[in-house]
Amino acid sequence: MPRPSIFTLGAVSALLIGIAVALFTLRPSPAGQLEGGILLQQPRPISAFSLVDASGEAFTETALTGRWTAIFPGFTNCPDICPTTLGVLRDVMQKLETPTREQWQIVFLTVDPARDTPQALSQYVGYFSDAFIGVTGDMDEIDGLTKDLSIAYRYTPQETGGYTVDHTAAIVLVNPQGQVAGYLQPPYQPERMAADLRTTLDAS
Repeated sequence: MPRPSIFTLGAVSALLIGIAVALFTLRPSPAGQLEGGILLQQPRPISAFSLVDASGEAFTETALTGRWTAIFPGFTNCPDICPTTLGVLRDVMQKLETPTREQWQIVFLTVDPARDTPQALSQYVGYFSDAFIGVTGDMDEIDGLTKDLSIAYRYTPQETGGYTVDHTAAIVLVNPQGQVAGYLQPPYQPERMAADLRTTLDAS
């Protein structure tokens, strides 16, 4: 089993506290607070990192610049939350008007790189959309990025052997400058999420 992430239970509490604080520092926008999340008044920087996408190509911090990014953390062996959320994101992208859709990219960031090879991610993410980007890499690099994104996760042994991964279910919104700009939180509904992605663009 992979080593436990250093960003675990204590980080989960810190994440919840951080999101609660952020609720009081929302960036003003024409539609006000997002229906299913928050926009930070002060976007937070993301440190340099070096990962790979599902094609085996380098995926670094520069890949998060130039347009908006919605990052969802998860793993391909996830039984419910991950496939459900990716299915909603697929529906959302289909609902968005082309000019709006082209301003967003969807990234599925694995928190289980030992099992989620580029090949595994390619097959898994491709099932939902060819446009979605699967990202994996070295555990230390993932630890660093998830810390900057305020994503928490931990490995939990299963009685039948092996392990599962408990992880933050929030979607991280990254602005075209490569900064953490907000979060979407479950439960996810396609119509509401589509409206929030439009609002995020209008507020930028």
